[in-house]
Amino acid sequence: MGLLQGLGRLFGGQIADQVAAQSAEPLEYPAAIALDGETLTLRFLERNDREAMLDFARKLPTHDLLFLRRDITDPSNVDQWIQDIEEGYYTTIAAVRNDAIVGYTSVATDRLGWTRHVAELRVLISHEMRGKHLGRLLTEQAFAFAKQRGVKKMMAQMTTDQEAAIKVFSRMGFQREARLRNQVMDRDGALHDLQIMSLDVDEFQAKIDVMLLSAQNEFLGI
Repeated sequence: MGLLQGLGRLFGGQIADQVAAQSAEPLEYPAAIALDGETLTLRFLERNDREAMLDFARKLPTHDLLFLRRDITDPSNVDQWIQDIEEGYYTTIAAVRNDAIVGYTSVATDRLGWTRHVAELRVLISHEMRGKHLGRLLTEQAFAFAKQRGVKKMMAQMTTDQEAAIKVFSRMGFQREARLRNQVMDRDGALHDLQIMSLDVDEFQAKIDVMLLSAQNEFLGI
């Protein structure tokens, strides 16, 4: 029985998911990955991806975009986003299949402000790729890049009815920090609650280290 399997047996599958997220390392990009019988390429978002990103965003229901700080169906907003990437405020990884973007993850940081130790994770997946673990893979990669930057606190936000996203982040150790009522207004003027989740990296890593030691002792028969 392997160490992660031991963790799953001792503490439950959710803990194994959290350890996997904490221990993930950034891949060498571009990276070819096999997922559910398909080959995707993970690579950093670039300026020449502008049209592919607009096409990806415009195929999503508007509700899926409500947690983002900008409307990425608007070309000017995508242009500003790419400029922010080039200036180092975002690390954005796109999942590409046959030249089409089918998902992305982004780590947003304020490198100069009082919250430079905080990163916000954002993940969006096309409908045809949901349920195939692409969201989890991209989230793990975003987590790895944030830790590499010395981030101490991870944040994620989503509307409260985005149950799949809440489940993914919960399984990685994120806790609900706040619910902001009527925080988001969609294009039709309807209001939606926004859920904010967070994870203290150092505190959570200490907890994981204890669990890893227990699993290792079990694995070695100590």
